[in-house]
Amino acid sequence: MRLEGLGKPEGCKLIRFTAEVEQGRIRTISIRGDFFASPEERFDRVEQGLSGTAVADLARTFDLLMRREGIEAFGINGAGLAGVVYAALHEGHIHG
Repeated sequence: MRLEGLGKPEGCKLIRFTAEVEQGRIRTISIRGDFFASPEERFDRVEQGLSGTAVADLARTFDLLMRREGIEAFGINGAGLAGVVYAALHEGHIHG
């Protein structure tokens, strides 16, 4: 299923995402918003690294990948991203 969401969780800037989710796991995810990540070019690796992640493990895995890639972020963290994803799931922002 295609899932889209948008939100501004506490402690974060605006986060927007589009994801393909199957059986509770992220197949693909695109994360955009008003946050900053440096070096920016490594953020794609984090998105790719989330492929296969259980939605329930999203916060922890996102933070781990950000550290592993050496990315400093302002306005986004794993808990904030997971919160936006959970909200979209519960509010039914499913397409297709």
